[in-house]
Parts: sequence; structure tokens; C-alpha cells
Amino acid sequence: MNTIRYNSLAFGGSDRKRIDVQGHTGQMHDGMKNMDRTYSGQNIMDTVSDFNVKKVLVSSLSGLNSKDSNLFKDELTANIELLEECRNSGGILYPLASCQPGITSDTNGIEKVLSKGKFYGMKFHPTNTGQSIKDNFDIYSKYLSVAEKYGLPCVFHSITDGKSDPEQIIKLAEKHKRLPVILYHIDLVGDKNQFEKTINSISQSVKDGKSNLFVDLSWLTDIWPENTQKNKDIIKMAIDKLGVERILFGSDTPITEMGDRNLYGKFVDFIETTTKEYFRENGKEDEAEKALNKIFYDNAEEIFFTKNWNKSKFSKPAKIAALCFAGAAVLIGGGYFLNKKLKENAHKKELTKNPSRVLKNTGFSTLI
Repeated sequence: MNTIRYNSLAFGGSDRKRIDVQGHTGQMHDGMKNMDRTYSGQNIMDTVSDFNVKKVLVSSLSGLNSKDSNLFKDELTANIELLEECRNSGGILYPLASCQPGITSDTNGIEKVLSKGKFYGMKFHPTNTGQSIKDNFDIYSKYLSVAEKYGLPCVFHSITDGKSDPEQIIKLAEKHKRLPVILYHIDLVGDKNQFEKTINSISQSVKDGKSNLFVDLSWLTDIWPENTQKNKDIIKMAIDKLGVERILFGSDTPITEMGDRNLYGKFVDFIETTTKEYFRENGKEDEAEKALNKIFYDNAEEIFFTKNWNKSKFSKPAKIAALCFAGAAVLIGGGYFLNKKLKENAHKKELTKNPSRVLKNTGFSTLI
């Protein structure tokens, strides 16, 4: 069996903090080994424990199977199991609600799921559920509307396969342009030209202000030695076109090779060394550490936990308009009360000249 073999690895990289945005528990069919597999939260924690991974965002594989699979579990059952796994993790695992648009025809079920505990995002896997985005676009969009309602980022398995196509994910994201939408794998196992096309499409959508798209770096291609250079080229292309602010560290742990602690460490190192290479080659070596902190921790912390994107209800122009409106309201209101006060004073002055005026505060009223 092939294994990952990279050169010049520090094995786990630096001691920087890390958030892994893609982990899994539950059951799935492993096509590589043609067998059913069950993964637990403990499998994840055993894998990441040596690499200063502070948080792992986790979805339920059981809730991402096709309905005709013997491993299928409905949204409610799968996600309640996931919540329990995360509660028992000592603050390492954070749940992403596994979603089944297409299998479900409305969002009542996922709303019920979200009422059962705290989730940090919503996960979609059109390939595994067998429900393509293109054929079920409206219900996928309704799920994203629920995500907007609850302030939950959305993550998608992304591969040009007719079901999880990046171009369809981008269209969804553009319909919900403030919502962070993350493409896992960018465009899984595509050739270099396909990756370039997808990265350019994401970049253009973001630059045009149409979406709030991000990518993670898991399983860009099969992680065999012969793909080392191809993976490097894709990561550097993503940094160049998207900027480090739009890139997240994700691994797919503990599935296949990413369930092996040694190989997980080598994957961490690969991202470290490739990113440093990019900045060194571009004469910006002093920017590499800050960039790596963003990729490994800061970006995920903001998107899933701090969520300033959700606190900013207005764009800058809208904020300016709102402030102007408020200022105008104050001026109008102030003018009204000032005018009222002037009229009252004039009326009082007029009363003092009236021989029939009423004197008050004497315990009784007296006509003079």
C-alpha cells in the first residue's frame, strides 16, 4: 500500500495553535478498502493530540449517507449522536450539523436538530447523500437560509462529479452572499487545470462582492508521493489567487490516511513547508508566520467561533446611511421639542398679561 512520504519534514511543524475544520464520526463505506467503517471522537483525538490542535469541527458520516444505504441515519438521530460525541471530548470536538437536502423536502427537520444543542456550522455532502445541488438547488438554498437565520457557516464536500460541483456551490453562495461557505478539498482530485478554473471562479466571485467563499486544503489529490509537486502547486495557486485570509486547515480526519497520527503530522508539515516556500519565492519570507497562523487557526476561529461576520448587520455604506438617518431623526426630534418649548414660554408670557390668570401652588387656585 502507498503511504505519504515527504522530504525535509519537521514532523508536526511548529507549536502554533491549530483548528482542523474537517473531522468525522459515525459510519461510512470505505470505497478504497471496500468495507464499512465506524469512526469515533476518540479516533480523532488520538490522531491530532500531538500537534497542538485546539479544536476540530466534526460532522456525522452516518447522516451523510444515501437513504438506501444500510448505514443511513436520519438528520435527527445522526446529529444527536454527534452532539453526545462532542460533549464527551473535553472541549476538542465541535459539531457541524449533517444536512440532508433532497432526502428531505423542507427544513423542518434541520430546525428541530438545531434546537437540540449548540452547532457551529452546517455540513453538506451531495456526493454521499446522492442528492446533487443542481437538481435540488431550491432546497439547498432553503437550508442556507436556515444557516443565515442561526448564524452558521456552511461547509460542502466539493468535487466536479455532477453532484458536489464547485460551480453549483458558488451559485448557492452567491444567493447568500454574506454567509461563509467553505469548499472542502477545493475541487477534489481534479487535474491542475480544473483546480485553476475553480480557484479563479472563487476568486472572481469574492472580488466582485458576490459571495463569502473559503477553501480548506484537505485531500486536494490522492496524497501519494507522486502527487507531492501537484499538491504544492495547488496550495501556492490558492494562496496567490485567494489570499491566506480565505484558506483553512482541514484534514478529513480520521478517514483513511488521516486517521494515522504519523501521516497526519506529515500532512501538517507539508502545509507548513509549502506555505513558507511560497512566501520565500515571492520575497515575502517575513510574512509567512502570520500567514500560517491565519491558515491554521485565525481564519477558522473567526468564521466558526468569533463570528464577527454575523455581528456586522450592515455594510459600510449602509452603516453610514443608518448613522445619517439617526442624526437626521435627532435633529428633527430636537427641533420639534425646541419649537414646542418656545411656544409654551410664549403662552406663559401671554398669560401673565391676562387679568383673569390663575395662580397655582398656593394650596388652591385664585382668580385675580
